[in-house]
Amino acid sequence: MTVDTSPDSTFTVQVGPDGLFALNLRQRGFYHFRPDTSTQAGFTLFVLGTDHPRVRAAAEMVPPLRYITSMQEYERMLSDTSVRKAVERFWLDAAGSKDRARSAIRAYYERVENANRYFTSFVEGWRTDRGLVHIIFGTPNTIHKTAQGEAWIYGEETNLMSLTFRFKQRDLPFTDNDLQLERDPMLKGAWYRNVESWRNGRIVQN
Repeated sequence: MTVDTSPDSTFTVQVGPDGLFALNLRQRGFYHFRPDTSTQAGFTLFVLGTDHPRVRAAAEMVPPLRYITSMQEYERMLSDTSVRKAVERFWLDAAGSKDRARSAIRAYYERVENANRYFTSFVEGWRTDRGLVHIIFGTPNTIHKTAQGEAWIYGEETNLMSLTFRFKQRDLPFTDNDLQLERDPMLKGAWYRNVESWRNGRIVQN
């Protein structure tokens, strides 16, 4: 998958003799600074809201649920007059009791926040491939890192039943923290089982 690196807008800043400049960034997004238009090299600032990496606003609770909901369920929650109650109702129906629902909500959004904390690149961490796998499967037993990417292993490395997710480092001008999942059809079964566990209010522990 390619990433469109063209900006939605551009502006210039005046740098003082001391190398400093002032800038008030009110709009959420990411801002890539470069000395001139002949190069992509520079530095990037990510403006993701005052609560990031935490999930506090009701409207921010729905999007991460897209991983475990049908499109109909997802759109119904988004359009509900009380988004927070719609989210709570989804988890209560899934878990079957208030106590189990509270535990599932706490566990799910802890993973969302951890994904934001560790995997944020030019999008929030929960939206990334590593964030997706972390939310659904939890923390892997083993992580192997190289210059080319990462391998996440769930289970013992020597066990044929263990799961391995491989992520490839992407060459982007504005972040070095974005890795792309290498799709493996052999992992589909485990994926659907874990999604179904979450949908039944069962916290997936790996």
